[in-house]
Amino acid sequence: MKKVLSIGEVLWDVFPTYKKPGGSPANLAYHLHCLGNQTIFASRVGTDVNGNELVSFLADKGFSTSHIQTDQNQPTGTVTVSFTDGEPSYVIHGPAAWDFIEYTDALKSEAANLDAICFASLSQRSERTAETLQKLLNDVPDSCLKVFDLNLRPPFTKPEIIIEQIMIADVVKFNEDEFEQAKTWFRTDQPASYLLAEDPGKTILRTLGEHGSEMITASGTFQEESYPISGKGDFVGVGDAFLACFTHLKLREEPADKILSKSNRYAAAVASQRGGMPKIHSSILEFI
Repeated sequence: MKKVLSIGEVLWDVFPTYKKPGGSPANLAYHLHCLGNQTIFASRVGTDVNGNELVSFLADKGFSTSHIQTDQNQPTGTVTVSFTDGEPSYVIHGPAAWDFIEYTDALKSEAANLDAICFASLSQRSERTAETLQKLLNDVPDSCLKVFDLNLRPPFTKPEIIIEQIMIADVVKFNEDEFEQAKTWFRTDQPASYLLAEDPGKTILRTLGEHGSEMITASGTFQEESYPISGKGDFVGVGDAFLACFTHLKLREEPADKILSKSNRYAAAVASQRGGMPKIHSSILEFI
């Protein structure tokens, strides 16, 4: 069993007619847990009904909530989700409790024995949580896999922080728009080539929507078509599910020709349901 930590926001995604637990790092941690990893999730909620409901939801899933802190001064995070031509857009309310994640002695102790640490850009919109992440990154062992998910949500985009973390990460996930943005940041039409020249051990992932996904490494480029989606989901958290499955398989040294296909299939199972933390059927887990 691999020990993986995900740090960042946990919140309620509020849809037009319902709400679901969410937050990219929370979704990622949930799926890492479902896939059988020893998963640690570092976040913060308010001492309010929303916070109590989130902690209860995760606990009911068998998920450890020991590193979800509580904040008496800030509310639990919420995001309003709307859709345009089937694509979700988000209004991220704040400040929220997850902007103030503290670096505790318990987190410092966990950092020393991690196999992987997963982090995203949105949670660093605040100085407190950004400082906590930096301390964690400083304390993990050299062998720890660093997994960074660009999660660009304007206006919470700080290029200087994002570029720094792209450079230190072992695995970086972009969607199509984020990859285009990287061309501007690195002043090249080939950001993947640029990054691999700087660090040949880096793995670059691109999620391509209905066209599947792509993995770019020094050994070559691998691409897999998307897997058919059944049911009427909302596509929220699909990229998080993909990255969680990829991280799970990467830690187990899955062959490159299988890792994308399996990750796409896992993501399709999530896309077929509502919310970023749906029930994962045993048949999918057995396949992975």
